[in-house]
Amino acid sequence: MSNYYADQHNLAAKCSSLLELLRLRSENDPDKVAYTFLADGETETDTLTYGLLDQRARAIAAKLQSCSVLGDRILLIYPSGLEFITAFFGCLYAGVLAVPAYPPRQN
Repeated sequence: MSNYYADQHNLAAKCSSLLELLRLRSENDPDKVAYTFLADGETETDTLTYGLLDQRARAIAAKLQSCSVLGDRILLIYPSGLEFITAFFGCLYAGVLAVPAYPPRQN
């Protein structure tokens, strides 16, 4: 294992939650790509860095905290994409339970 990957593994091992890992990575490596969306399973169409994911998730969390209670269930109706990931992390930050669902099909 190279030093970079060993360092990343050691960093992840020190974290007690997914949010703690996101915070550390957004502080230490904010411009590194955290997620890549593959539209057809192969073609990269969008990316999300650790810094941007953390920033957007915290903004969503602030909005959720203003209109929900800790432990509430929040329905996430998103098509496939990075917006869902951002909203999911926002729920984690807000302390609410994310309930993922696909958008209804148009008939």
